[in-house]
Amino acid sequence: MDNIEQLLRDADPRMRRDSAGPLPLDLEEPRPVFTQQKVRATPKQRRSWRPVAVGGMLTAAAVAAVIVWSPWNAPLPDPLPAIPPTPSPTVPAPWETGAADPTSQPESLPLPNGLFPAYDGAHFAADEACNALSLPEMQFADGNGKLRNPGLDAESFSLIGCLEGFAAFTPSDRYRTELNVDDVSGGMLIAKWDPDAGRWVSSPLKIAEDGVEVHQEHLSWPLLRGYTYEADETPKKRMDRAIKDQEIPRQVAATLFGPNVPSWMEAENGAERVAYGNSVLEVTHPSWSMYENMRDEDGKAMDPATADPRDAATYQLMFFDAHGKAVFNLGLFPDDRPGQDGSESCGDPEGTYTLHGLNPTSVEVDEGKLGLGLVTQTDVFGIERSVASLVPVDSAKEGKLCDLATAFHHQGKMVQSDAWTGPMGFKNAAERDAYLESSEYLRAIEVAESLRLT
Repeated sequence: MDNIEQLLRDADPRMRRDSAGPLPLDLEEPRPVFTQQKVRATPKQRRSWRPVAVGGMLTAAAVAAVIVWSPWNAPLPDPLPAIPPTPSPTVPAPWETGAADPTSQPESLPLPNGLFPAYDGAHFAADEACNALSLPEMQFADGNGKLRNPGLDAESFSLIGCLEGFAAFTPSDRYRTELNVDDVSGGMLIAKWDPDAGRWVSSPLKIAEDGVEVHQEHLSWPLLRGYTYEADETPKKRMDRAIKDQEIPRQVAATLFGPNVPSWMEAENGAERVAYGNSVLEVTHPSWSMYENMRDEDGKAMDPATADPRDAATYQLMFFDAHGKAVFNLGLFPDDRPGQDGSESCGDPEGTYTLHGLNPTSVEVDEGKLGLGLVTQTDVFGIERSVASLVPVDSAKEGKLCDLATAFHHQGKMVQSDAWTGPMGFKNAAERDAYLESSEYLRAIEVAESLRLT
């Protein structure tokens, strides 16, 4: 196991370099790469296709395992985690709300300086410090305390909370995607107010005992729930470490870091539904912001305003809610089905799945009709993660993960629409059932029902 873990860490870009403070942005447009899970009736190696900041996917492979790296998130092990599963905490931390549906939070008030909340009800104290909070003006201290201003974009992070001289942010999916940012911090941005200088300072670096400057990386509650896989590191323990490292009073942390729930959602606000269509699809959505990416066979970006999606080798459509969170993704890419010898094999034969809340849609592919469901995946170590995906409407409620098709044939191409949001970790069935009744999932169903492939 130690050898496998080392291989995984070697394959994981985050493990090969210090990665927590804001890093230089790489805005070059690499060639998009799409991979997929196996397609029913045509045995294929199980792989994952996930949206990343550049509109494609970056994978790092090691012997006996594969890690899928989403640049703006923590590492997601697929199909095998680096180490055994972590047990859920048996005693709730004092700052845990216990709420299963964050949409019960009040709507956030407008924020100054281009700030926007990570979830409805994010706490913002209207005092001198919080009113001065600005990402473009924030200072960053290195391990020796030297300050610099990297000039962060106001849309790069969404605000988790601001009070009593502390502020916490989480990376914005929308910003990373739209600006093709593929090398940035995967964790929270935590800053402190300097009342004497009248400025906000973040200190992501520190000097370790061996004299080496290292990054501190801490994740928000939803990311801790969905991506934790280190041995004996429960979400509670990792949040405890963030509170200790940042020297934040626990009563402040209880509000600053928001609710301990699997997903921070945008509450239903009655937004007008907007219809969108082109030569390959039609869909109606609740006034979400849209990202569309098309590339030719050479990987060169095509202008969505003038190019026909049918002429693109790869096509990607994503939507983001008011919090900059990804809430829909769909990709079309070249049909790379293997020959008839069935030489490709499944990469995670021990993985299983359970399908919850399956709802039929009007999407039809060569394999038949599709439905939207919450797929809870359980890996070989027993770690569970759930994602909303389009799957065959006649899929078994449970079975081997390799037998659940998520990539399909249509009009001579492959189509895939899975992992509409980041992986979610539910504490129990009651919490998962509450999510199935939440506005986020109900709107996902609504959008999926409106989706047509043409």
